[in-house]
Amino acid sequence: MKELIYNVESIFNTQEQIGCLFQYNAIGYHIPAYQRGYKWGSDKHGAVTILLNDLWNQYQKYKSSDKKEYFLQYITVKPILIDENTYLEVIDGQQRLTTLSILLSCFAALLEHKNIADSKLDYAIRENFFKDHIYQKESFLSLVAHNWENLIAADNSLNKQDVFYLFKASKKCYETLTSSRQKKELVNFYNYICAYVKIIVNSVEKHIVSETVFKNLNSNKVPLTETELIKGLFITKVGREIIKHNGKGTFQELTEKRITIGRQWDEITAWANNPEIFNLYFNDSSTDGMFNLLHIAAQSTVKKCIHVSSKKGEFNLFNYYLENENFVKSFHIIVEVKNKLESWFYNTEIYNLIGFLRFEKANKHKFKNKLLEFLTYDSIKKLKEELNALKKDILNINIDEVSYADEDSTPLHNILLAMNVFPIGQENVRFDFYSYKDENWTLEHIFPQTPEGKNVVLDNPQKEAIKQILGDKITDEIKTVLALEVREEPEKEIYYKALKEDRGLNSIGNMCLLSLKDNSSNGNKFFNDKRKNILERIQRGSFVPKHTFDVFSKMFPEADTGNMKAWTGTDILKHENHIKQTINTL
Repeated sequence: MKELIYNVESIFNTQEQIGCLFQYNAIGYHIPAYQRGYKWGSDKHGAVTILLNDLWNQYQKYKSSDKKEYFLQYITVKPILIDENTYLEVIDGQQRLTTLSILLSCFAALLEHKNIADSKLDYAIRENFFKDHIYQKESFLSLVAHNWENLIAADNSLNKQDVFYLFKASKKCYETLTSSRQKKELVNFYNYICAYVKIIVNSVEKHIVSETVFKNLNSNKVPLTETELIKGLFITKVGREIIKHNGKGTFQELTEKRITIGRQWDEITAWANNPEIFNLYFNDSSTDGMFNLLHIAAQSTVKKCIHVSSKKGEFNLFNYYLENENFVKSFHIIVEVKNKLESWFYNTEIYNLIGFLRFEKANKHKFKNKLLEFLTYDSIKKLKEELNALKKDILNINIDEVSYADEDSTPLHNILLAMNVFPIGQENVRFDFYSYKDENWTLEHIFPQTPEGKNVVLDNPQKEAIKQILGDKITDEIKTVLALEVREEPEKEIYYKALKEDRGLNSIGNMCLLSLKDNSSNGNKFFNDKRKNILERIQRGSFVPKHTFDVFSKMFPEADTGNMKAWTGTDILKHENHIKQTINTL
């Protein structure tokens, strides 16, 4: 029954059930020829020095804290046969295993006890160095008594780059453990490292080509993610907990439990990574829906923020689940959270309300925090009441005061989003939040701000539309400019300025939502051209929000349906009144 996590003592153990090597029926770790040589530095900022300092600092914390365990980065291994003996080929992690072997050999030499790392590393290109100079007490103490120049003068065959780093690492371990601050606590420090310093072992299948895995790992193409580590943790621990709780269980039963959990985990992962699910619930920069689900499930349990880190080797969420210890309960919570989120997704009313809260522009109520709060509710009724109250609060806007000319266009955006998500009389229609986000639907003027942009030349119906928009604000100068067959830029600015000063142009009555692509292609086109774009989009089966469709079909009360080619000042006013009445109803 193979584990996922081993303490340092178990990593090198071939004799007992808890031993990693024992569980794989292996006699040691093989460092293959395709691996680069040992190259961890031992200077002030070298990896050996950092590791030794980290271990010592964690040991000091261990003495005064409840947090005992300290995790080194994982290692990746593959069982192989060499001369009819099984080894674990080290695909990734040889630098850590080598340094630990040196450190344990140093402890054994100083404490005069058995070296648990003895003969556990098999180097394809440096097989004799450890046997001759590291593992045995006398050899090790003799090695660290030399300096490099004297060592290679005595045996020039040692004048190799990797041997130099091995020698320096041995010296550093010896100097560190014999320093005044560590020497008096040597036994306790050693016991701490053996028992509480742990390594995650990632085992790949025998048929996989090791060189390919190594290449991918070292080019960062397939790093072992925190989600994968948590999956391995649950598959390993939950099955064992269930068997233990039942008081009995064969190896076959344990295997079947783990297969069942793994299959269930994969099904949940597929659900969490469904683009529509991810888009609705998981609004951060991560692309891993399962990681987001695990994070939400953890936070819903402890009722506080669990910080997650993007730094390599920092597995805060993994550590949370590991330290929580009741793995069966934790797994049930993950399943329960997934089931709740799934049931909300398929309830149209809740789906639309949650989506509106998720995508309203200001994130006024901190969606992530609210989602955690919703998970604590014991009834659908309470959830709906809270969601409707939040919707009402977001839409508590004086529509007469909002304008595209304002510095903040958030109120405009939220009102128009609500018009599309909650069409009156069509409460059972699901809004397509995925397409809305994916196509980046944004604010657009229905009547253009600059009608003659991008080489457009006004025709007579367009000129009449401008005059109708300006109404009694039109001046003789503007009439003269509009009468010209072609206008230069300064002449265009004369009537542009009047349009921009007119309240209607930037009012909500002249706004709708369009996709960024259509917005760009529409440019400064007039209503009829934009209308054609929208109709073509519908004919292609593309997403068009309900309110946007209604605008370009003039399907709102008192719209000027007798003139479907132009968007008039009357349309702006009637459209604004329609929005006011709808928002008041909502």
